[in-house]
Amino acid sequence: MATDARLSTGLPAHPKTKKLIRRLGQVSGWNLVCLFLWAAANRPDGNLCGMTAEDIELAADWAGDEGAFVDALVAVRFLDGVENEYVIHDWAEHNPWAAGTEARSAKARWNAAKRHHGAAEADRLVPEYAAIRNAASSADSTENYASSMQVLDCSIAPSPSPSPSPSPSPSPSPSEVIGDQQADTPSKAKRKTRLPADFDLTAERIIAAAQYWKTKNRPDLDPADEFEKFIAHHQSRGEPMLDWDACWKTWYCNAIKFNRPQLTAVANGPPRQVGHARDFKTVDYSQGVDADGRF
Repeated sequence: MATDARLSTGLPAHPKTKKLIRRLGQVSGWNLVCLFLWAAANRPDGNLCGMTAEDIELAADWAGDEGAFVDALVAVRFLDGVENEYVIHDWAEHNPWAAGTEARSAKARWNAAKRHHGAAEADRLVPEYAAIRNAASSADSTENYASSMQVLDCSIAPSPSPSPSPSPSPSPSPSEVIGDQQADTPSKAKRKTRLPADFDLTAERIIAAAQYWKTKNRPDLDPADEFEKFIAHHQSRGEPMLDWDACWKTWYCNAIKFNRPQLTAVANGPPRQVGHARDFKTVDYSQGVDADGRF
């Protein structure tokens, strides 16, 4: 369950918010925030299907005329749809972290099942994540994956990056500040960081790997398997990096070299095993020697 939601700093000044407040008064702005927070905790995909207007107004703590709040939300387009089929407009775009809650949970369950039972059983136990994974490994992996992400329910959307509560940027040192203005020097340089906890296998990262492997005639490689190895490797080493997406690119490019396909046939028969001679000292070299010393 998501424990927070993102609110744009421009929400109070947005035309939709101003229209809502003009219709219902200042309190409606607070009820809008309450609805967003309730959705993050209870409907993280922003889909309010099955909820009546009364249900939505109770979730938002609306105390005004019954139906007025939902009617206003629909009018200004904070809500799309009709009774029992309402969805919050562009929720996944504005709250990707909350929208990806169930996807992250499904991915964790799939990885746990795979470790204990293998990929096939994991697909059976966690079909919602298997649908995304299998789409990426189909014949036209990149096109199918991109389209599948659009038609699948928002509740299994990929988790976003960065996390909803990023660490604040460190304050510049005195040497990096000139008067009241920050110097355009090392303070703006990108800093190395350890592997972020929310560095997930997003659609973009699967597509990038699948496209590269396709050009190298290696469709047998599995993005989920390689990403799991990538995470385990860097978590164990704990080394900070400048660009983790670049590290992932390096990893999936090298995956071809470290996962060579098994040869199924050899042109001139099975390869001979080369080894050291054994029992060298026990061979009787006098056998087969003629009297004149010739073999």
